[in-house]
Amino acid sequence: MKNERQKNKEYESRPEVKAKRKEVRDRPENKAKQKSYNKKYKESKEGKAKITAYLQRPEVKARKKAREQTPKYKAMRKKQNESDKRKAKRKEPESRRKQREWQKKYDLDPKNELRKKKYAHSPITLARRKTIRDEIRLEVLQYYSKRLSKSNIPCCRCCGEKSHVDFLAIDHIAGRKEMDSEPELVKIGYSSSKKIEVLGQWIKKNNFPKGFQILCHNCNVAKGIYGECPHEK
Repeated sequence: MKNERQKNKEYESRPEVKAKRKEVRDRPENKAKQKSYNKKYKESKEGKAKITAYLQRPEVKARKKAREQTPKYKAMRKKQNESDKRKAKRKEPESRRKQREWQKKYDLDPKNELRKKKYAHSPITLARRKTIRDEIRLEVLQYYSKRLSKSNIPCCRCCGEKSHVDFLAIDHIAGRKEMDSEPELVKIGYSSSKKIEVLGQWIKKNNFPKGFQILCHNCNVAKGIYGECPHEK
């Protein structure tokens, strides 16, 4: 049995046998049959389960990751993304385009100014905005406390205050205006003119950049007045 398998393997490895089989596979009728079979197999329950299990293997994931890092693969993906077919797929849906045009027309109409102002200052809208702002602020406090103070609970990096999040503030480590001269932050849109209300949103949007820490209001104000908090002396 072993000799038979070895003979078959040697036979199949011959260049003329490989060329003949490739010729048979490349015939239009055989290609169509294979394509139809592959489609049915991928859509079948058994095929989906096997494909999923195969893709979850560590060695398969590693090969895929390595392949995606090659210049050849990156060039191919870039070419695909710039193709007319891909651009057509990314094209804005008709319904969304109409909605955007209607919204633009609505915003430019002077008659709607009062209605928009009324909506923007309604108790429901203000409460919703405050809730979203508070959630983002808490997320920022938790992230920098975990990263710089090794604490799962938001706390002051200087004195450790953590009794209430309202006692805490987002501090610019190098100074608010001084950070205007840091190229890495300026490159992603930092400006000392940003209001504190939108700073948290900007930090989250830019994946929590370096340069910020969490201090309580006492330590933050003391740092602003004296250059350093008395706790550090």
